[in-house]
Amino acid sequence: MSRVLVVDDDTLLCQLLETVLQEEGYTVTCVHCGESALHTMEKTSVDLVLLDVMLPNLNGMQVARRICQRFATPILMLTALNDDNSMLEGYQAGADQYIGKPFNVAELLMRIKAILRRVGLERHRQTMCSTVQNISDQLESLPLTGTEAELLCYLVKSPGMVISKAELQTEVLKKELSPYDRNLDMHISNIRRKLVEAGLSKQHIKTFRGKGYSYQEAFAG
Repeated sequence: MSRVLVVDDDTLLCQLLETVLQEEGYTVTCVHCGESALHTMEKTSVDLVLLDVMLPNLNGMQVARRICQRFATPILMLTALNDDNSMLEGYQAGADQYIGKPFNVAELLMRIKAILRRVGLERHRQTMCSTVQNISDQLESLPLTGTEAELLCYLVKSPGMVISKAELQTEVLKKELSPYDRNLDMHISNIRRKLVEAGLSKQHIKTFRGKGYSYQEAFAG
């Protein structure tokens, strides 16, 4: 459940936003000044900030800059100042999107969903990249023989693709595949064993019966 921080000195608007957002399944916290917003974010993880521009003491632009300096939280700015210069200043301050008051609730909800979807996809991509890089680092440190290293490298170059036994035999082992030759299977078995010994899964190398082998960066189960 995504947590939304509403920062606006209009208490009636805050109550409205809190009701609407809670009905959509969001967890909502409302504060009425920039200092309270920053203090809240120091204590609680927030997925999105709805930030008014016209705030007492610190204005919304100042608050947005401070949020961007200390957090990676997306900001949707709410303001009656919806001229081009104000919008440009808002984006320069760190706003991800900008919506003018009075706003259509359906449009606001659409924008919130769009921002959270984008952030979710980006976090997933970063997690996957980090995982793949970590696996790559571990693969490089495996105590493989020269032939095993060449086989693994050949498979890793085409993640998710099924490489036939005949291709692996001729391109890596440098000889034709014969019906009773188990040399390739033995090398694959040794690689899998060393993957397990290194704390990885043998499922990174998947067997496709009658077809060949495939390197899997991610797998089910």
